[in-house]
Amino acid sequence: MAIYEYVCSACRKPFELTVSMAEYARGLKPACPRCKARKAIRRFTSVNVKTRSKTGSGWSG
Repeated sequence: MAIYEYVCSACRKPFELTVSMAEYARGLKPACPRCKARKAIRRFTSVNVKTRSKTGSGWSG
């Protein structure tokens, strides 16, 4: 599952949507939670990735 950020082109409300990669790949057309329009534009944002450090401390799992 991934969190995608959108902004509605009808009412300009930004919103987030958690969907599977498969749903997104099928051409998901999310509805705005405010006005219900299906005119959302995906916003591209940065991604945070956490990995293990060479010393063994940090995230594991």
